Amino acid sequence: MNLKEAPMKNNYKLGHKDNAEKSSLANTLKKLWPLIRSEKKIVTLALVAVVINSLLSLFVPRLIAHAIDTFIPHKDYTGLMTFSGLILVMFLFGLLTSYAQTRLMGGVGQRVLFRLRNSVFSKIQSLPLSFFNQNKAGDLISRINNDTDKINQFFSQSLVQFVGSLFLMIGSAIFLLLLNPKLGGAALLPALVLLLFTNLTSKWIKRKNKESMQSLGGLSSEIQESLDNFKVIVAFDRRDYFKKRFQGVNEANYSASVKSSLANNLLSPVYSLAANIGQLIILVYGVHLILAGQFTIGLLISFLSYVGNFYNPLRQVA
Repeated sequence: MNLKEAPMKNNYKLGHKDNAEKSSLANTLKKLWPLIRSEKKIVTLALVAVVINSLLSLFVPRLIAHAIDTFIPHKDYTGLMTFSGLILVMFLFGLLTSYAQTRLMGGVGQRVLFRLRNSVFSKIQSLPLSFFNQNKAGDLISRINNDTDKINQFFSQSLVQFVGSLFLMIGSAIFLLLLNPKLGGAALLPALVLLLFTNLTSKWIKRKNKESMQSLGGLSSEIQESLDNFKVIVAFDRRDYFKKRFQGVNEANYSASVKSSLANNLLSPVYSLAANIGQLIILVYGVHLILAGQFTIGLLISFLSYVGNFYNPLRQVA
């Protein structure tokens, strides 16, 4: 994203306001592509590590189910210990892949942040004076520091987590339906309610986050203005006036931050409830199938693991 070459427009507002034409996710990623073009190989390696880690998480419950149903009834402790060792190796390998993707994407995020801040600062230096008359210094500082750091968090954390969560979620759903279609379908029913709930609340959550960012920009602007003019404030004895102004924007930022936090944390308990309901369905229905001789204890335990592997990533994706 070469901000120096970006076309200038008559309106130089850079505040957190909606544009007349909202860019799609594809267009946004297209604009960010120049920043990460040189990181293709590293990002690919990180994604491979994420996929391997997800595959390990998918196969471990099946191995546990096989060990419980095959070795424990026959008191085959040798086979049980062999499978336990195999599962331990898979856990350790998963730890290595998790560390690798975290280390790789952490570096990518920092390098992207470095390039983005340079581009934004260079772009700001090329803007006319009318732009600075219409935009507060604190808001610009918030753009360069806080908003660009969101891009860093996206590349260093959210991107690989999203891919890993999506892969694990789809894989868990496939395992649930393949092992027992009726039980798997029943366990996935709460996900339909979650889909509707997420669609209904997503716009409200985005709006609260936007208001929080706006209030943070206002707070930064007030601090910047007060510090820049502190000598004048003291000379004219206007400290009480600026103190009241700061208290007002600080209270507005506090209120917006609390509402944003509540909105962001709304999904977590709802998704946890859906996961618990899914596990309860498996427990009740699974015990019924075991008593009918159509299911095993090992498969029941693996189903409980797959439900957790499905609903936890689903919450992260949402």
